Amino acid sequence: MKDFKLTFTSLGLAKQKLDELFAKNPSAAFRLTVVEWKKKRSLPANAAYNAWIVPISDHMSLTIPEATRYIKLNFGLPILFANEDYGAIIGEGLNAKGFFQLSYEDKLLAMEKLPVTRLFDTKMHNQLRDNLQSYFLAEDLVLDYIK
Repeated sequence: MKDFKLTFTSLGLAKQKLDELFAKNPSAAFRLTVVEWKKKRSLPANAAYNAWIVPISDHMSLTIPEATRYIKLNFGLPILFANEDYGAIIGEGLNAKGFFQLSYEDKLLAMEKLPVTRLFDTKMHNQLRDNLQSYFLAEDLVLDYIK
């Protein structure tokens, strides 16, 4: 009995399934873990970003590396800058290197070497995915967690 959705109305069925397990093998020991039911994602959240690069690149008529740089610059950096712990430090470092004086095209190229999403914590990754979904939905591109 794996991934059984236990509700008040399914308690009887759960007991029946447990009885069947023990009837088949009375000396067996089983591990039972009960956690709140949440809809499973068919694509893990941490893989969504990478899976979305292809449809984003197709939608924007960019190569995958170009789309990755675009996302890092336009979605990732603002999230880093907003971070209260090290956003200002990153901004100051980029300013000292002349990043903000670069043309948009040169900033995109700089994203090749600049770690952005690698610096994210879970909350920041969630924000990135939410921002990507909202932005591209407005452009009629649905980015979902379903394969």
